[in-house]
Amino acid sequence: MASYKVVIERDLCTSCENCVVECPEYFEMDNEGLSHLKESQRRDGNDELKMEDAKCCLDAALSCPVLCIHVYEDGEEIS
Repeated sequence: MASYKVVIERDLCTSCENCVVECPEYFEMDNEGLSHLKESQRRDGNDELKMEDAKCCLDAALSCPVLCIHVYEDGEEIS
């Protein structure tokens, strides 16, 4: 089974909320008005979350106008 990691580069986020619309299960806007991955770890200013199924996160990444959401499958970036 594949292993996924989703990363948000928060300093690039423009607060458009497309990610929340596409994938409310994992995304929300934080108190700074930036995209936040629910239950994620903060590393170097970015949110990171490992998961088993990244389908809606991939949709969120593809809907981001500034491409600040990255999805990795088994260590390789797929979006």
